[in-house]
Amino acid sequence: MIRLPKILIQVPGTSANLGPGFDLMGLALDLRNEFEFSFSKEITKSITELKNGKPLPFSEKEDLVYQSYLSYFKKFLPNTTPPPYHCKMSLSLPLKGGLGSSASAIVAGLSLAREVHKRLEPATLPTEPDFTQYLAEFEGHPDNTLPAYLGGFVFAYSTFGERLRYFRKKFPSSVAIFVLTPEFHVSTEESRKALPKTYATADVIFNLSRIGAWMHFLDKRKFGDLLVGLEDKMHTPYRIPKSSPLFPLAETFTESGIGYCLSGSGPSLLVFLERKSVKSKQADLEEKISQIMGIAKIAYSFKRVKPDGLGVRIQTK
Repeated sequence: MIRLPKILIQVPGTSANLGPGFDLMGLALDLRNEFEFSFSKEITKSITELKNGKPLPFSEKEDLVYQSYLSYFKKFLPNTTPPPYHCKMSLSLPLKGGLGSSASAIVAGLSLAREVHKRLEPATLPTEPDFTQYLAEFEGHPDNTLPAYLGGFVFAYSTFGERLRYFRKKFPSSVAIFVLTPEFHVSTEESRKALPKTYATADVIFNLSRIGAWMHFLDKRKFGDLLVGLEDKMHTPYRIPKSSPLFPLAETFTESGIGYCLSGSGPSLLVFLERKSVKSKQADLEEKISQIMGIAKIAYSFKRVKPDGLGVRIQTK
């Protein structure tokens, strides 16, 4: 058997939807999960553990790194047994926090499998379009996996069995991004059940117009265009109803001219400020958040992040 090197894979977090771009738009963030894979003759079964020695926060059946790793071989190397590995993880993304934890695992597993493929049968390696197509299909949400893989802002779609189409843009540096993560979990599957099965034509047109505002913001970099672009009538109102503890936050942000959106299905929120106004507004913003979350008795984290422009990082040793 060919000797495989140690492979280190870092995958950025992602924020999907970004307001009106439900299942279409995503942004990579500089919060990363890290996966270190090693191979040897002594490893006869794939093993996964955390670098800090704590118990894994998921079951063996929920190990998306391993599932996606196996699925790659079934798809692209069906007659080859996947070499077992020893994986050490360092997880910075909250599970079920809406920041792309699942996507990071999928990108890591599929990227690992392709690195192994390069060394076993390089002549049969899938093309980049074939790989990104499968990457999008595996989770079913290219707005998460594509930004994690490519970095930057990504608009991606693949519907009715057609080939994946996407484009990538750099997020303007004139805008500062913060992530607010309440300490409660939201299941994407359960969150989707809150969405209606049909939408009014007016709401669909509303969201299409806001996607247009997003594109204008990316080109012209005007904060006012972003505020319009973040408006949404197709998923945010159903995932942050008036009964939600996040609703007072949403109202406060809107009244204060602060941009925000749910990150994926939540509960994390992305909060946007003009970079030039951060010094004058950040302290007041943090005080308002503290008051609202204090009343709701919900612990949370709030920190500034940057867009990630590189996507997945792969090193071999």
